[in-house]
Amino acid sequence: MTDSIMFDAVREEIAYAFDRTVFFREHMEANGLRPDDIRDAADFRRIPPTSKVHYRRNFPAGVLAKGYTLNSPNVMRFQSSGTSGDRLNSAILSFDLARRQATAIGVNRRFDELWRPGSRPRICRFAPPNCSDVECATGFSTLADRTLPDGTLVLTVAHDLLATPEWQIVKALDEIEVYQPDMLVVDPTHFAFLTRWARRLGRRITSPRTLHMVCGYTLMTRVARRQIEAFMGADLPIGDMIGMSELGYLGFECHHGQRHINNRDFYVEFVRDGTPVEDGETGELYVTTVDDGLVPRIRYATGDYFTPLTSACACGSDLPLVRIEGRATHMIRLADGRTVTPGAVDAVIGDAPWIDVYKLEQDRSGACTFRYVANDTAQAADATALELRLTEALAPNRVHLEAVDYIATERSGKFQPCISHISAEGA
Repeated sequence: MTDSIMFDAVREEIAYAFDRTVFFREHMEANGLRPDDIRDAADFRRIPPTSKVHYRRNFPAGVLAKGYTLNSPNVMRFQSSGTSGDRLNSAILSFDLARRQATAIGVNRRFDELWRPGSRPRICRFAPPNCSDVECATGFSTLADRTLPDGTLVLTVAHDLLATPEWQIVKALDEIEVYQPDMLVVDPTHFAFLTRWARRLGRRITSPRTLHMVCGYTLMTRVARRQIEAFMGADLPIGDMIGMSELGYLGFECHHGQRHINNRDFYVEFVRDGTPVEDGETGELYVTTVDDGLVPRIRYATGDYFTPLTSACACGSDLPLVRIEGRATHMIRLADGRTVTPGAVDAVIGDAPWIDVYKLEQDRSGACTFRYVANDTAQAADATALELRLTEALAPNRVHLEAVDYIATERSGKFQPCISHISAEGA
């Protein structure tokens, strides 16, 4: 799709949203705008960004297009995990979700066999309980209770990941064997935890079908990926998914390990201080849906930051490359005014074979504490070397390393590897 054709589609989406949704009409009129005013990209940027707050406040009547209700055919309802605050209720048409998924996953040739005509992959999900549409945190629900209408089995897991009892872990491992999935959809930190337990118990995670893995929900750290690949083997196709519960698949990792953004089903912008960033610079992802009949979103500020890259990818996909940086509320704020992203922190840490899991936390004074759970390969020199790298990366702010046996998850049930109380309170 050429740029001009894509922008024509954007203008149609603006007109549709203005005509069919109460919220967006009011949003435009409050800023003295009508669809005919938007003729080019410069005009488009006159539309103030929309956000989760708008959709939380106006859901459902104000954001559903006229003619639809939550009970209309093909409408799927979702609730976000609450990573950035209160949980967000949303809805999406099933065929839009499938189209976006197909576009994104299409960059990875190792997933091609999953989508044979007439096939329906069997999916197991192992992720924070707030990311599921069933009660799975207590561990007392049955397999049938946790099977979604599309056949996805949601595995049981404690809300506080590292406090998950052994019997609940055994139950999850047993259910994978019983269900025999084609695909595991997981939070990478959660699944790395499951592999550590499986190794300890002498268990394997296999299926008579060819397993594939989609990772999402939180940043895939190099530490988590190392553990997953070491346990599951190099033959397992792994794809890191860029996505949001309210939008579906925004991008995916190709078979060369690069992340591509879906600019076919979405019009994407990367913005900082209200201005588009250059390639190689970090900006917040703004998304405009294309041909979304249910909940059209115009210049939707996701709160997620990426660095768009100019290089072409050897995988052959024409979807543009990006580097994942992380959420705005997790950015480390330095005293000299600079910002260090969770992605940059993870690059400093690397795959760290001596660490099982970590969390860097910035308190309200600006000081940073790096807590980590070490494994039995750890040497004193490992922590010393990492402390030097983190001190250099986060200077002039203070950094303290602390070896621990337990790290709590967030209120949302997610395990975030990098958090900042300064950024969270300023959001």
